[in-house]
Amino acid sequence: MSMQSPKPVEGSRDGQVPDLDTYIERDYYERKWRPYSWLVDAERFVAGGLLLAVFGMIIFQVFTRYVLNMPLSWSEEVARLLVVWLTFVGAGFVASRNAHIAVDILAVYLPRKLATASQIFAMLVVAAASTYMVIAAISLMVLTGSLQMTATSLPLPLLYGAVFVGYLMILGHTVLNIVMYLRHPAEVPDAVDKAASMEGL
Repeated sequence: MSMQSPKPVEGSRDGQVPDLDTYIERDYYERKWRPYSWLVDAERFVAGGLLLAVFGMIIFQVFTRYVLNMPLSWSEEVARLLVVWLTFVGAGFVASRNAHIAVDILAVYLPRKLATASQIFAMLVVAAASTYMVIAAISLMVLTGSLQMTATSLPLPLLYGAVFVGYLMILGHTVLNIVMYLRHPAEVPDAVDKAASMEGL
C-alpha cells in the first residue's frame, strides 16, 4: 500500500471533480467496510476544518490586536483550544494511515517475518499507551468537571476531551492495524516501499 497520492486526473467533462478515491489509496479495511472509510474521511475533514479554524482565529487575533487595537482575551484561549483539538484529532487520523514518525531501520533490513513481528510489538506498545491515556483523560475530565476556562468560561473537560478522542482514535486504528498484520499479511505494505513512498520517491 503506497502512502503517496496519485496525481490529479481530469474528469470526464469540464468542471467535474474526481471522486476522493482518485487521490487516496484505501487500505484493506477501508476497501472492505464502507462505513469505516466514511469514518476515516470524517477524521480527515474534521482535522482539515480544525486547521482552517486555527488559521482563521489567528488572523482574527492579529486583526483585532494590531488593526483595531482591541485585543480580545477569549480569542487566544479559543485558538489554543483549537490547536489542542487539531493535534489530537490529526494524530488519530495519521494512525489510520499507520504513518506516524517511526525509526524503521529494523523494518527495512530485517527479513519480512521478523520485521512484521517488530512492527506488531511496536503497535502493541502504542495500544497499551493509548489505553492508559484514554483512562487518564477520562479521569481528568471527571476531576475537572465543575471547572471552567478563564476567558471563555467553556467547561475545562472540553480541553481534556481532545486527549480522550485522539487517543481513542489511535487505539482503534492501532488495533485494526495489528489485526491486519496478523490476519491479512499480504495487505501489509513492504517496509522499503512504504518508506520510499512516504518520502515521495
